Amino acid sequence: MLIGESNSLEAIACMLLGVLCAYGCGRIHQWYKHSLERDRSFREGYSHGYHALFAYAARHTGRATSLPKADRPRPHSRP
Repeated sequence: MLIGESNSLEAIACMLLGVLCAYGCGRIHQWYKHSLERDRSFREGYSHGYHALFAYAARHTGRATSLPKADRPRPHSRP
């Protein structure tokens, strides 16, 4: 008995093929969406880190030059 001779076996084979194709397409879609979200998160994190670092550097640079000369910390001298 070949698959082409039995309608029920042919229907089961078609359903199995459809399920496997749908599963494969779903996994590819999931992988694609995950990579887009990962890229977006990376860009947002990089942007946030850049702005935070720039603000931190600007804050420390501005504070050191805004102090009067008498209030500035003195460098340590070696004995």
